[in-house]
Amino acid sequence: MCTAETAEASVGMLSTTDRLEEGEKLQVQCLRIISPESPAKLYCCYTVIAVLTAAVIALSVALSVKKEQISIKNTCAACPRDWIGFWSKCFYFSENTSNWTFSQTLCMELEAQLARFDSLEELNFLKRYKGTFDYWIGLRRNSPEHSWRWTDNTEYNSSVPIRGVEEYAYLNNNGISSARVYAERRCICSKPNN
Repeated sequence: MCTAETAEASVGMLSTTDRLEEGEKLQVQCLRIISPESPAKLYCCYTVIAVLTAAVIALSVALSVKKEQISIKNTCAACPRDWIGFWSKCFYFSENTSNWTFSQTLCMELEAQLARFDSLEELNFLKRYKGTFDYWIGLRRNSPEHSWRWTDNTEYNSSVPIRGVEEYAYLNNNGISSARVYAERRCICSKPNN
């Protein structure tokens, strides 16, 4: 390509003033062989490369922070095995049947209580996952004249009517119904998702 020896050999035949002009011409020709683009285009390319590199670094940092937040959230939000999480609660759907009292005892052994729903969304979730079976839930009353209460003794807001005249509530395909304490059903337990 263009070396100093080639330039000197060509320039040696010219006069001193011609030598400078010829040397400059050779230098320009050498630059054109190395890069046929103008310096302005090269500077523009360098700027684009620098901006793209900065964008890639910024995205990498943002994605690593987001991934760390997701992994922290998932470690805190896990329900125990065989439980199903919904919002801030975990629910357990039993496979064995028992009466309301033994169902509440089972839930307490699992560090929970018979299921309580605090919104229509939670009730719809329970109805969707219960399948065709009837399940005891954590509502009861002392007599038909008394109001319904959850197992923690807070009063039920009656957002969904409970059918029947008995004292213990269960979830069925039609919504919520009541039965006597000794009827055999599966149960749903619930506890906060810690």
